[in-house]
Amino acid sequence: MAKKLDTKDFIALSPEEYKKQTEGKWTDSPCGSNYSEEEYLTKEYFEEIEEHRYSSHPWINEAINSYNLKGKDVLEIGFGMGTDHLNMARCGGNMNGIDLTRRHLDITKTRLELYGLKSNLINGDAENLPYHDNTFDFIYSLGVIHHSPDTEKIISEIHRVLKPGGKCYVAVYHKNSIFFWWSVFIVNYLIRGGWKKRTLKQQISLVEYPGTNENLVIKLYKRNEFDKLFNKYSKKESHIKHLIPADIEYISGLFLHKNTPTKFLTLMGNKFGWYVVVEATK
Repeated sequence: MAKKLDTKDFIALSPEEYKKQTEGKWTDSPCGSNYSEEEYLTKEYFEEIEEHRYSSHPWINEAINSYNLKGKDVLEIGFGMGTDHLNMARCGGNMNGIDLTRRHLDITKTRLELYGLKSNLINGDAENLPYHDNTFDFIYSLGVIHHSPDTEKIISEIHRVLKPGGKCYVAVYHKNSIFFWWSVFIVNYLIRGGWKKRTLKQQISLVEYPGTNENLVIKLYKRNEFDKLFNKYSKKESHIKHLIPADIEYISGLFLHKNTPTKFLTLMGNKFGWYVVVEATK
């Protein structure tokens, strides 16, 4: 029988081994690299990846552009292949970034150089940010810190290195989402028999492309659970985002463009989407 879901219970491996699993996964398949068939690390390659990201996730681009980043000291935690990092650099931010995966750093450095932009990028662990207290005006992290064995420690570190009055924008995967309950749990875990081979925690680990590593830390949060982790902040608000046809198994084939949100799905995504976002001020 299926075991009870407890995505906070990552005890099969040590925290350091879980981090090695995460680093190995993104080294083999850099985040977003499967969305381009152009020549590797060319402008055309990066632009195709950017086009996919912001056509399938238009709310990300809108969020970044809603902040006045010009001249501000900005940190991105988990910059991946640098799509959002490049966008924030274009907005005039004094950019800094930390990522657990060395390959992400090399790719993003190359990407910024192609566009004549700069950032202080480092390879490191966000559970122990190597920055002084009160350093940054804005900290951004999207779809990253739920992969950490100690997500709460990262949130505490974000608070520490933010300047008084500084803001953060942090997003993680949403438990009460259509993608999780329908596509992951009902379709893949129950109907397709995932429960016969693995725990639900392991099934959730397979959501990251190419879906071959059952040892990734992936935590899912209810909106109120994630919101509470920011109680130290002077001001905060949370919301839910992101639902596209590709997230809905068996139904996606009814749509012409599987990776493009419709008006109706966007409205549904504001309640049952795949991301829970917190915007907070120190």
